[in-house]
Amino acid sequence: MTSDTSMVRCSVVRAGKLPDGLTSDFICDTVRRAVGSAVQAAGLAPADVSVQVTVESSSRLAATATIRGKALPAQHLGVSDRPLNARAISMLSSAIATDVAALRR
Repeated sequence: MTSDTSMVRCSVVRAGKLPDGLTSDFICDTVRRAVGSAVQAAGLAPADVSVQVTVESSSRLAATATIRGKALPAQHLGVSDRPLNARAISMLSSAIATDVAALRR
């Protein structure tokens, strides 16, 4: 089993709605970093995991992780008083990592 977290597939849908300063690459890099140790803890290979992040608006995101073809419950994040920022992306990534880690064998 490889521990190369770059193998975790990540996509961002409707990236054009992201506020200035955030990119789909930044989101996926943050997700991959957060999910990396969770993948190992769950005894998974990084290639077993994919994450799709949907930008609902400049202040709302939804993300679904799929493990070996099975979708985990969606995570939703909204910021009520400002556009999305790096901290919000980190929080969403941590929530996804928690779900993945809960799949321990």
